[in-house]
Amino acid sequence: MQIVQKPTNKIHSTEFLENHRKKPTDFTRNRTLTFPRLMSFMLNALNGSIQAELVRFFNVIDDSYLSTKSVSTAAFCKAKMKLSHQAFIELNDDLVQTFYEAATIDEWQGHRLLAVDGSVTQLPISNKLLEYFGKARPHAAMPHVRLSQLYDVKNNITLDLQVESHSTGEREMALKHLNKTQTGDLVVYDRGSPAVWFYKYHMLKNVDFCMRIVKRSNVVKAFLESEKYSDVVDFPCVEKSLRRCRKDKISTESLQLRLVRVDLPSGEPEILVSSLTDIQAYPTTLFANLYHQRWGVEEDFKVLKSRLNIENYSSVSIEGVLQDLHAKLLTKNLAASAINQLKDNVVRLIMKLAELELYELILSKISKNLSAIRPDRKFFRQDRRNKTNKYPMNYKRMC
Repeated sequence: MQIVQKPTNKIHSTEFLENHRKKPTDFTRNRTLTFPRLMSFMLNALNGSIQAELVRFFNVIDDSYLSTKSVSTAAFCKAKMKLSHQAFIELNDDLVQTFYEAATIDEWQGHRLLAVDGSVTQLPISNKLLEYFGKARPHAAMPHVRLSQLYDVKNNITLDLQVESHSTGEREMALKHLNKTQTGDLVVYDRGSPAVWFYKYHMLKNVDFCMRIVKRSNVVKAFLESEKYSDVVDFPCVEKSLRRCRKDKISTESLQLRLVRVDLPSGEPEILVSSLTDIQAYPTTLFANLYHQRWGVEEDFKVLKSRLNIENYSSVSIEGVLQDLHAKLLTKNLAASAINQLKDNVVRLIMKLAELELYELILSKISKNLSAIRPDRKFFRQDRRNKTNKYPMNYKRMC
């Protein structure tokens, strides 16, 4: 498939190897676990023990039930130390670029619809990891890492993954995502993001946004009292935003933004703030569904945690953790891209213009893993922090 061909070619290129090995002498000897094999192994959705996964991997490489090749867990860990996690980030950037050039892209009102969400994941017990990443609670024994992703909710692909210490603010991580956006994008955020200085960075990038906003500010209180469902209002740059704008040397002028009221099933109003101020082009009735689509990024974190098992780390080093996280993110994107490419080739399948054996197998697998989408279906979110059943059963791996 052409979407995955560029990353595949890069993995086998000498230039890519030289850019992402730790030392010039790394991966120069003729060993069983070569650089392309190491990359392929780490992208193979590792979920079991390393030794069992290595045996399975070389059985596939040799197209045999019992490979003659043997690599130990220690040899794998030694090879990993020679690799930079930036290799997986570069490959994901290439995959995303090729995806948007080659695939049939689904949009919302002419915008690429992106969503940002953060999550916290547990790390293995390690003093180095605890010192570098911190922990979720003062009395927690395990280190924790904060993740944030920029996700295309219409096309099921992650454009960017940020991995930071637990103490890093979600807004600062979200700001870094803007480097992977482009003019005309529309980004949807939860209520942790709104701030005038943050809005201004979107204006500088010509990127639109829609965010849930808390009701404490005077601007929002006045809007609620007006009993309107939509209004374009003035947001002054004051206090923390004023200091941040001056520090970053950006405009301190006020902004004209739109507030939209959405009544929840409980009867409580939810307030959204957006740069989509054209009421004719973007009627108020669109916004409830627009914000609801942000749910896709939260579901994607469930896939990463439950199906790809990102908390099953193959290393207790900082670099090893970064490798595992970015490798599994790339694996997820490769799978999403392959499914998208398959969708584009349904006509070829039906018209017998392609070899059917592999496609029939993939279609069979996909058909057994579909989840029904029921519009406007809503459930109260459960707090799972103290539950022994950490992830929903419908997201558990079958084997």
